[in-house]
Amino acid sequence: MTIPHLETDRLILRALQENDLDSYAAMMADEDVARFIGGPLNREDSWRYMASVMGHWHWRGFGFFALEEKETGTFLGRVGPWCPEGWPGIELGWTLARPAWGKGYATEAAIASINWIFEQKPELDRIISVIDDGNTNSQAVARRLGQQKTQEIFHYKEYILPVWAISREEWYARQSD
Repeated sequence: MTIPHLETDRLILRALQENDLDSYAAMMADEDVARFIGGPLNREDSWRYMASVMGHWHWRGFGFFALEEKETGTFLGRVGPWCPEGWPGIELGWTLARPAWGKGYATEAAIASINWIFEQKPELDRIISVIDDGNTNSQAVARRLGQQKTQEIFHYKEYILPVWAISREEWYARQSD
């Protein structure tokens, strides 16, 4: 499986690489970063999660991209579509290292990711995001993407998570504005 290499004005979206482990593990060990995605991970669990992301690409043909700042090569986080077993649909997810917060990177990368997955999957009628009610930062990104909170609730482990979504039709209407 060849994972695509996408670029935006400021970002590179690419495959995770083994040399991303230090940065990825530091990001996932940060309590503020990991608070709404299951909690902090140690280095070994971060490695396992990176491996599962790569396996997701192999099995599903899409997955999280590593997010890199184009100018510096700095690892910023992960962004992309994914749909693990039991998920309520193809989700656009994002997790950024704390130094990357508040700079518009999540929205910029999410736009590129949504465009890419809609091109790859013409049958896909919407893209969702599963966002904890307390995660106001991710809710703000979802709103900037045009996603709206639906009436759907996803029960995952001990979490009760609202589903946000935007349809393909709504997405392309927003892009043409």
